[in-house]
Amino acid sequence: MERNLIGKMILDEIKNGDVAIIEYPSTFPVHELLWDNLILNFIEEFEVVIDDFFGIGDIMFRTYIRRVSPEKYKMIMENVVGNVKAVKIGPGKVSYSEVIEEIPLTYDLSEFIKLYYPGIREILAKSSKKVIFLTVGLAEYLYFGREKALETIILSRSVLPIEDWTSVYLLNIDLAPEKSVAALEEISPLVIYVSNKGILVKKG
Repeated sequence: MERNLIGKMILDEIKNGDVAIIEYPSTFPVHELLWDNLILNFIEEFEVVIDDFFGIGDIMFRTYIRRVSPEKYKMIMENVVGNVKAVKIGPGKVSYSEVIEEIPLTYDLSEFIKLYYPGIREILAKSSKKVIFLTVGLAEYLYFGREKALETIILSRSVLPIEDWTSVYLLNIDLAPEKSVAALEEISPLVIYVSNKGILVKKG
């Protein structure tokens, strides 16, 4: 299965309220997967929002954009940048998009929801398309926050009205704690492992 089919698989398999997990090792060029595959697959049908922990999404964008051809650079800047939105979570910067919400780093569930949901509500109210959230830097959040971080992520999916959108977690499994990965896999109907050797559908 080719890497460029991952976006199509997600579109075919997941429904509003679902979270799909794309797991990858540290040596995998996830910047290419995010910007060259997922976003380009989703942007016509969906309002694409990046949940960007620690500015990891910005690092991925700059790594990607330095390596594309002049023609691809022009296309990305004209058709993608500006049409993607971002929720900035924790320190770091976002240069690829309008930041619709900026959330201080927290591992407290009630504080996280209080800060996070107003931005989501605004996106849902204004969007004429279905909304998909792509989450990057989640492994770093789980690594630094351990049990409290996992609790915040899991329980926020229980509390928030997730049926109004779709989520995709990009998860570096060399960094994320093993038990956190297991907990997230349990609540996801689609788990895909991607590496330089190929693609494995672990669940779905």
